[in-house]
Amino acid sequence: MQPSLAPGDRKILIIAGALIAVISTIALLVSPPGTPPSLGIPSSYSGDSAGAKAAYLLLGELGYRVERWVRPPQELPEWSAHGNSKDTADDPAHIVLVLVDPMVPASNEEKLSLRNFVQQGGQVLVTGAMGSMLAPPHALTTSRRDEIEEKIYRAEIPAPLTRGAPEISMKANSRWASQSGYHMRYYGDDEGGAVVVYEMGKGRVVWWANSSPLTNSGLTESSNLMLFLNSIGDPSTTRVLWDEYYHGERQGFWSYLGRTPIPWSMAQVGLVLAAALFTFGRRSGPMRPLSKESRLSPLEFVETLGDLYQRKGGGAEALAVAYHRFRFLLLKRLGLPPAASVQEIQRGVRERLGWTTPGFSETLQRCELGVKDKSLTGARALHLIQELQDYSRRFGLARAEASN
Repeated sequence: MQPSLAPGDRKILIIAGALIAVISTIALLVSPPGTPPSLGIPSSYSGDSAGAKAAYLLLGELGYRVERWVRPPQELPEWSAHGNSKDTADDPAHIVLVLVDPMVPASNEEKLSLRNFVQQGGQVLVTGAMGSMLAPPHALTTSRRDEIEEKIYRAEIPAPLTRGAPEISMKANSRWASQSGYHMRYYGDDEGGAVVVYEMGKGRVVWWANSSPLTNSGLTESSNLMLFLNSIGDPSTTRVLWDEYYHGERQGFWSYLGRTPIPWSMAQVGLVLAAALFTFGRRSGPMRPLSKESRLSPLEFVETLGDLYQRKGGGAEALAVAYHRFRFLLLKRLGLPPAASVQEIQRGVRERLGWTTPGFSETLQRCELGVKDKSLTGARALHLIQELQDYSRRFGLARAEASN
């Protein structure tokens, strides 16, 4: 009988179940149906008008090696580790890091890693005011006019970046105000540059005042698509790392541990603990005496008797035991006298058991001769005994003996 719950425990369970039901009901009623509204983040996962999923998928269709980057800048490829490799996939000179409107501020260590990546030959496409993580001090300024609608910016100089893109549409509240020989302005207005490229070491940074030209809704406006592709580069040699790290997608603690030897160490510790628990249970369990098998058990008797026959070479004796037992049971079944001949037994089997298949009388005759043959081998005796057991099963002698 299972023990019943105490009244206090039963009351706690009832209250907990009622609370769960109430909370679930409120969640179903309050939760809005369908997809939650977009927060305006130009993420490569977002299919909303402000998302950048179309641009991300387009790069893959055009043959770019593109992947989402969810790790910190400290893990970006370095030239010193792969500079002599024939594979350019890890060479910063062939990598473009896309930072679309970063939302999470970068730490000083992350800014230093980004600058090192660019100085070693990497290229960064960064959009928005947060591009100041790579820009010189006081390079960015805020527009005096609040840009709510899209604005057309015309190309100011012919260059690879403006090829096929005579004008672009962009909605931006930031401008590039810095003047330097390392900074090249390609699109802008009287307040400052809207698309600027500046050198940093062996690499370069392409800065856009806003990410709207590569969003799902803005990619098809004006010549925005050509600006986007010109900013990325040649698909045959370019590897694109589309950053989602600064959109808040970070590798968790467990994914970090998965790349360390800690899981294997924990597995080994668990194995040791399991072995210790098993040995402790063996030593601390109840004491029971060992069970001893009887020396008079049938199996041991059969094995002992078989060893004696084998040692003596008594194949004929073993056959005699099996043959006489078979004759006894069969004659009893047929109602024949013990001295019945092989012919009489054959006739009785045919008439009373309906057995007409040839071969039975030959088996009996071979057994008669084998019993008298002192040189009968063990293999021959075993074969004849197996034939007798088969006929015993066919004639139902074993069942008749068990019933008696």
